[in-house]
Amino acid sequence: MLKFSKLPKIAGLAASVSLIFLLSACGSSSSTPSGDSSSKSTSNGKIKIVAAENFYGEVAKAVGGDHVEVSNILDNPNTDPHDFEPTPDVARTVSKAQMIIYNGVGYDAWMDKLINADSSSKSKSITKVADDVMGKKEGDNEHIWYNPDTMPKLAKKIADDLAKLDPSQAQTYQKNAQNFIDSLAPLQEKVQKLKQATGTKIDVSEPVFDYMANALNLDINDQKFSKAIDNGSEPSASDVAQLQSDIKDKKIKLLVYNTQNSGPTVENLVKMAKSSGVPVVKVTETEPKGKNYLQWMSDQLDQVAKALGIQ
Repeated sequence: MLKFSKLPKIAGLAASVSLIFLLSACGSSSSTPSGDSSSKSTSNGKIKIVAAENFYGEVAKAVGGDHVEVSNILDNPNTDPHDFEPTPDVARTVSKAQMIIYNGVGYDAWMDKLINADSSSKSKSITKVADDVMGKKEGDNEHIWYNPDTMPKLAKKIADDLAKLDPSQAQTYQKNAQNFIDSLAPLQEKVQKLKQATGTKIDVSEPVFDYMANALNLDINDQKFSKAIDNGSEPSASDVAQLQSDIKDKKIKLLVYNTQNSGPTVENLVKMAKSSGVPVVKVTETEPKGKNYLQWMSDQLDQVAKALGIQ
């Protein structure tokens, strides 16, 4: 079982990132961008976009189409975003990008370091999704991609930003953005249907799914336990007892379980839920291999619908 750490390895990262950029510069004489962010890349005529997370890269590709070249840094669902350490190749890719998209609010702090170490970063179009698109700040729940409003808003921003870099294709980018937003209609329909369960009490092993739960108007019963797990610490005995009581006494209709961050305490609660007849909805922090964003979110909402008996 993959277990994601919630304690980012930031110590010494600034120095290592500086070294990475030094090695990157020495390794390629063409790695320094021209600084002209208003023109397309001269290599293949496409705007180079780097996305820290692949689900954001998916949006960028949908909006940019054939006019962009998208590189996703975190493209393996088994990679822990918190502990990721960029290589010289990653630094080189970032240095060549004209547009950078990443989560923000400390989730991918390594990207902040890469950008700060890149002397050409001021000429780039940079979007921190949680901060710039959804108005979040450091300390807020970082799993902003679980908010069903995030991707439509991001698509619109990417279209606007691409239009600034490539005005001749502005209408194309706007049309592509709308097409992408329209493609998410099935997800929005599921969200609306599940709102009939407004006020239903649930518990979560970790706040990965919280934005979606809020969109569905579900009531998360005990958040102290999940916040402790998210912070990489052991929940207090009283918080564990509260969750056990919620499950045994069926005070909740379902338990949301992040399968990528599990330990003995969480696993015991999952076993208790199953033996007590409380449905367990399995979610993941990263996009599963072979699925796109719509499929990923839809599969999880289908689990919620089944757990709540909503057809």
